[in-house]
Amino acid sequence: MEPRLPFLDLQAMLVPQKEELRQALLEVLDSGRFIGGAKVAQLEETLAAFVGVKHAVACTSGTVAEQLLLMALGIGRGDEVLVPDFTFAATAEAVLLAGASPVFVDVEPETFTMDPQAVRAALTDRVKAVVAVSLFGHPARLAELEAVCEERGIALLEDACQSLGARSPTRMSGAFGRAAFTSFYPAKPLGGLGDGGMIFCEDGELADALRRLRQHGEVGHHLHQELGTNARLDALQCAALLVRSRAFPDELQMRQRIAERYCEALDGAVEVPRTREGCRSSWAQFTIQLAGAEQRAGFIQELDAGGIPTVVHYPHPLHIQAAFKDRCPRTLTTPVTESLCQRVVSLPFSARMKSSDQERVIRAVSTWATGRDRGV
Repeated sequence: MEPRLPFLDLQAMLVPQKEELRQALLEVLDSGRFIGGAKVAQLEETLAAFVGVKHAVACTSGTVAEQLLLMALGIGRGDEVLVPDFTFAATAEAVLLAGASPVFVDVEPETFTMDPQAVRAALTDRVKAVVAVSLFGHPARLAELEAVCEERGIALLEDACQSLGARSPTRMSGAFGRAAFTSFYPAKPLGGLGDGGMIFCEDGELADALRRLRQHGEVGHHLHQELGTNARLDALQCAALLVRSRAFPDELQMRQRIAERYCEALDGAVEVPRTREGCRSSWAQFTIQLAGAEQRAGFIQELDAGGIPTVVHYPHPLHIQAAFKDRCPRTLTTPVTESLCQRVVSLPFSARMKSSDQERVIRAVSTWATGRDRGV
């Protein structure tokens, strides 16, 4: 039997830069400056320029980034924030941690991103923000959502935790709305050596507020203007991310080529992901759709028997999960989300995936589809 494939080979991602990473980390160790300093500022400047915004504020994670943004915008107790029902739990978790209430809305079936019509239907006077997740690397309908939010005088925040490097027809992911935020968790398109996050915005006053909040609301030595928290990103992570960022444009192209090969080979065997016209995905995941939960279970079992792992992102709508179901002020119908949770499954995928490994996955999926068509 062939050896089991990794779902995501993080070691392979780091091999080309291992020596450069080692030198960057040693430089920080030798400097003795582990919190703040030049590496943090350099990473902020580098990624602000990459996204195309004036300001970037580094912090400890994507979850904390969202929480800081809501705090800085004064969104909390008594306020509602619209979030997609089909996404990772952190998007709604941060809303609750900021003291506000999440309201779950439906997504579009092809791109898995927030449905602007569902957002319009969910708006009330209590809604103060919309958090649009650009899921699996594909940008949400950001320009349309931006217009809806501007109409109503509420904040659009883009959760770009999976989509750094993606592009809509007009701007990069991270450059829409009042602000956006991303994650540097190792499995993300731009992954670090641990947790980390970044907030992007055009508003200098907002950026200053975020920098205060990430450091206990401090405005001077032991002078605290407001209630903040400890959310600083350390210099070691920033040094590593600066190295990783230099390979990032090439890795985005690698992701695109691997995604194109999957789409070419598997279209018709399964429902492959679609990219909306004028958009570019950063392909955080390659997520296909099957007919339903029973077929998916058989698919997963057959691939697993052949040493090919799969992951379901995500098996349950957020609104039914114990952490959220009693904390949401309104229950809306989300039929697309409920369907997707029964149908989606993600295949092994990374920027440096070996072509032989990808062909092995393609053969396994094609063999499964042939057996399905024969009624085996």
